[in-house]
Amino acid sequence: MLTELGKELRKLRIDNDEKMIEMAERLDKSPAFISAIETGKKSPPADIEQMVIRIYGLAGEAAQRIRLAADRSRNAFVLQPNNALGRDTAALMARRMNNLSTTDLEEIHQILVRGAKKDE
Repeated sequence: MLTELGKELRKLRIDNDEKMIEMAERLDKSPAFISAIETGKKSPPADIEQMVIRIYGLAGEAAQRIRLAADRSRNAFVLQPNNALGRDTAALMARRMNNLSTTDLEEIHQILVRGAKKDE
């Protein structure tokens, strides 16, 4: 079963008329590594989406699709808050994430989206 990132990578290969081995060479990875990410046997490493975006010259919506697909294909995330409040918040979210309601998650998501727009 292809992950969301796997679908995006496959689409990128088709759009560029590439085989998996060619993509793997461009990304300096093995074809087995690319296949494992595509099928969800391996969680995408933290830098893979930026590597794909840079090497394929993606921007705007195309780059955002790769970022979102990578996030949705990951099994875990690493957070490195730079202060005590950030660490407390990340730890609390990690402990409570699966018990939050959809409404609570949507509210947190909107707060984070607003924060990301300020960074742009």
